[in-house]
Amino acid sequence: MKSDFEKNVSLNGQWDLFFEENKNLKCDAFTTFKALKKSHLKNVPATVPGNFEIDLEKAGIIDDIFFGNNPLDAQKRENYHLWYVKKFTSDSKNYNLVFDGIDTFADIYLNGKLVGTTDNMLISHSFDAEPFLKKGENELVVHIKPTFLLSRGREFGAGVIKHQEHNAESLVVRKAAHMYGWDIMPRILSGGIWLPVNLIEKREEFFTECYLSCVKIENGVAALRLHYGVKIAGDLAHEYRIKISGNCKDSSFEQVYTLWYTSGTRNFFVQNPYLWWTKDLGEQNLYAVKVELILGDKVMDCVTFDFGFRVFGLLRSSLADENSEFCFTINGQRLFVRGTNWVPLDALHSRDAERLPKALELLGESGCNMVRCWGGNVYENEAFFDYCDQKGIAVWQDFAMGCATYPLTRQVMEDLEKEAVCIVKKYRQHTSLALWAGDNECDECCALWTSHSLDPNRNLLTRQVIPYVLNLHDPERIYLPSSPYIDSAAFESGMFKNTPEKHLWGPRDYFKSDFYTKSTAKFASETGYHGCPSPASIEKFIDSDHLWPYKSNQQWLTHATCMEKGDNVTYAYRIPLMASQIGVLFKEEPLCLADFSKMSQASQAEAMKFFVERFRMGKTDWRRTGIIWWNLLDGWPQFSDAVTDYYFTKKLAFYVTKRSQNPVCLMMSEPDENGKLTLVGANETMKNVTLSYKVTELTENRVVLCGEKELCANSAEEISLTDYLCDELRFYLIEWNIGSEAHKNYYLSGKGPFSFKEYYALMKLSGMWEADALED
Repeated sequence: MKSDFEKNVSLNGQWDLFFEENKNLKCDAFTTFKALKKSHLKNVPATVPGNFEIDLEKAGIIDDIFFGNNPLDAQKRENYHLWYVKKFTSDSKNYNLVFDGIDTFADIYLNGKLVGTTDNMLISHSFDAEPFLKKGENELVVHIKPTFLLSRGREFGAGVIKHQEHNAESLVVRKAAHMYGWDIMPRILSGGIWLPVNLIEKREEFFTECYLSCVKIENGVAALRLHYGVKIAGDLAHEYRIKISGNCKDSSFEQVYTLWYTSGTRNFFVQNPYLWWTKDLGEQNLYAVKVELILGDKVMDCVTFDFGFRVFGLLRSSLADENSEFCFTINGQRLFVRGTNWVPLDALHSRDAERLPKALELLGESGCNMVRCWGGNVYENEAFFDYCDQKGIAVWQDFAMGCATYPLTRQVMEDLEKEAVCIVKKYRQHTSLALWAGDNECDECCALWTSHSLDPNRNLLTRQVIPYVLNLHDPERIYLPSSPYIDSAAFESGMFKNTPEKHLWGPRDYFKSDFYTKSTAKFASETGYHGCPSPASIEKFIDSDHLWPYKSNQQWLTHATCMEKGDNVTYAYRIPLMASQIGVLFKEEPLCLADFSKMSQASQAEAMKFFVERFRMGKTDWRRTGIIWWNLLDGWPQFSDAVTDYYFTKKLAFYVTKRSQNPVCLMMSEPDENGKLTLVGANETMKNVTLSYKVTELTENRVVLCGEKELCANSAEEISLTDYLCDELRFYLIEWNIGSEAHKNYYLSGKGPFSFKEYYALMKLSGMWEADALED
């Protein structure tokens, strides 16, 4: 929530940075620029927002942190102390000093005096600067201490039964978990003032909070609830008024209330509002809302925001069977989810803001109607949520925990509660925010990842701490304690592997293996497949002597997130896995980097296409209700499951998946027991769609199906049947027209492995070989 009356003074830009290893420090009590200049400490110019590695690289002290094996050198800097120094002038003492993000443990000094401390990277920190600030010149010193050292001594007890190899420390520190090393991110603990710093003017009268929610929509009437908190200077609260107004097109509403207490809730109704829908189901109607605190005729404070009339729901069962559910709804309509997972934009998070616009373009282009913000990340900024509000992309937001059984110590619970209050209040006003999830895979970690299953419902963090915060500050939003969620009924049944929402990883073998085709999942919130970046991209992070071959290649292993050297370390499986996925689809063995990249991207594209279309075709009877695939974009240069690499170079899978996510799409099913292929049409709009179609078997260049079909709104329907010809490679080009709009898709028939040469020729012939920076 931001007031229109708020006055900010930016402290971003050029700073000075002093740094030293902990073992070399005789004293770390430097609180002024003068003391730092007299010290033996090294120093360089710095930029805020920033990460210290970026400044060291600019100064020529370290090499490109992402090149070759350089990511491993980041571990040598985990014991660095950092001092950021800023001199600035101020015209007033009446300010709060606000850091939007400091990574992580910091002491903050203003004119040599301690203003406050921080211990959470993921939230903002505000301090009263008035007792320390001077009119005229001021000096700000921020001492960031090594997270690696400050977290020592925070024991977590024997109740922690599982965590990842490099991530034990992350369980007791509120810092993005991926920074300790993950299968998609390197171990770079980093440090810095990674988000903006501002002086914000203190005011006597203002909104302390303001939240408008849409509780219910029924028979054209929307029930709204306004919650507010204010600070006022006057003795008599009833002399003040709260006024709320909103408008969208020719629709408007207005309510005025007398203030009787400094906190309150008001319920009111709006007739026939314009509704907000996820993309393709309808328009993203947003009301411009204004909430004012008024004394007499004077507006004392004003908060403005966009607001959409919508109600999300979730139909959910404990276990997966023929009649079970895991289906989102919006405004009473079932929502088939076509989504992607959103992972860190950069290993160095101060660069997130500059990467965000291009990443959002990718998200919009991909055709997704939902995005899942994964729990190993930081929380995204307001611009991300604003974009999703405007484009009709629902947001699934994990709290920042993942892949471990977290300690239930008082400190961990108190830290999480403080964080949850901050995050919930910050993002709850966004129309696109559909769901809070307590964590990523912690339930499965507890119940499935060790030899002895423990009941995940004993996790107080996701069953008590977060629900307590949500009940106070966001009571209507959907909440899942974990993803996937194993509730008490599922655990007590002993069938807790069989939840309706699943992360479909498994052996990651042939994408049409039994693991995928016989899965009972109604909804997949993670699934993916490896795809090698283009040679042009690889040349940017692997030196010329190590581009090929990939076997026993330490630089390839490093960029598969191996944070130790050797062939048998954690995550060393990822390069051989990528190679094996080529081998299950194609007969040829790639003999050079260019061929390896092409064949790997083709393997990934076919797998992603199969995953998305299998779930979409399952919509015919809503036995499958959505898929959130892994993942859109890499957060550093690597070999991974992303469909776009770190340099924003799109892989073949991006284009193929985008086509499979067309809101009106024709697809071909696998052969049934009678040897028939079924042409299926999915329509994820709210209107019936009439189309003409033609299916051509390109291998023999003959039309096998053609006709016209009306697809009902928000449905999937079987259109026609054709014979499954043989187990040899057959390529079906599927074309359809909706009015003057032409669309196409394809289906690869047969049982591999296939000839890549033949596959590639058919893809080129069909016009659907699209991949950035892959040469013919």
